[in-house]
Amino acid sequence: MQHLILDWFSREGRVFPWRYDSPDPYHVLISEYMLQQTQTSRIAERFPIFLAKFPNILSLSNASNQEMILAWQGLGYNNRALRLRDCAKAIVNVHEGMIPADYDALLNLPGIGPYTASAIMSFAYGCNISVIDVNIRRIYARLNGYSNPDEMSNKSIESFAEQIYPKGKSSEWHQALMDIGAQFCKANQANCELCPMQEHCLSAFNVRIEKKKVRRTEPSYRNIPNRIWRGRVIEFLRHTNEYRSEKAELLRGILGEPIDEKDQKWFEDTISPALIKDRLIHYDSHTNIISISQ
Repeated sequence: MQHLILDWFSREGRVFPWRYDSPDPYHVLISEYMLQQTQTSRIAERFPIFLAKFPNILSLSNASNQEMILAWQGLGYNNRALRLRDCAKAIVNVHEGMIPADYDALLNLPGIGPYTASAIMSFAYGCNISVIDVNIRRIYARLNGYSNPDEMSNKSIESFAEQIYPKGKSSEWHQALMDIGAQFCKANQANCELCPMQEHCLSAFNVRIEKKKVRRTEPSYRNIPNRIWRGRVIEFLRHTNEYRSEKAELLRGILGEPIDEKDQKWFEDTISPALIKDRLIHYDSHTNIISISQ
């Protein structure tokens, strides 16, 4: 099966600006931060623009909060931008500007967990290591006859992952599975007739699609989650003169008119503290001026 999948990937693998034969570890690092909860099509568009502004780890490490937040437009949660910059600072200060090829060293960097550490080692350095993201976990479970990946224990999936990936081809193998998971073996759809793994999959043509789990109710205001409002605040400030605004003007900009005391209390009790905590805004309570953090 390994040869089948690698051959398929060489012919059909998706093309992205961070994927190439001799990947730059810096490019892999940036792409993995961007890929956390952001669509690949959007990243493909923004990735070259981001690299043009921050072409290397040193330039990224020296970026201000404001520069990072502005450069992260369209890439999802803004606090990830600051974690990426903090990660770059740690790489420059602790590792002399060299992105580690060591799992434990990577885990000690800001914003890097087990998946990202293994992905960097595999995709940037070609290390022999198993990589398990949501897509790959689902594929491994279905290969073993479990339609729902939650039916297969983490220990069993990790053991299977270590056994199945071809040594010396970790990068190609895991990127191939990510492509297969994105195109064929989806969470809410299984296109088994087109999947290159169909002959080796115990769930092929017999995948039971589970109903989507009902999401827990998020803290909201006016029936819109607060996390969306936080994003709208930053987006509004991105388009203001000098990236700052008087509070009432900002509230009118994101909520519309009229603004009442309830709106102001919600903003001061819920939205601004969260944005300040994440280092995304500065709020001068004396002048009521809100600005993107410097």
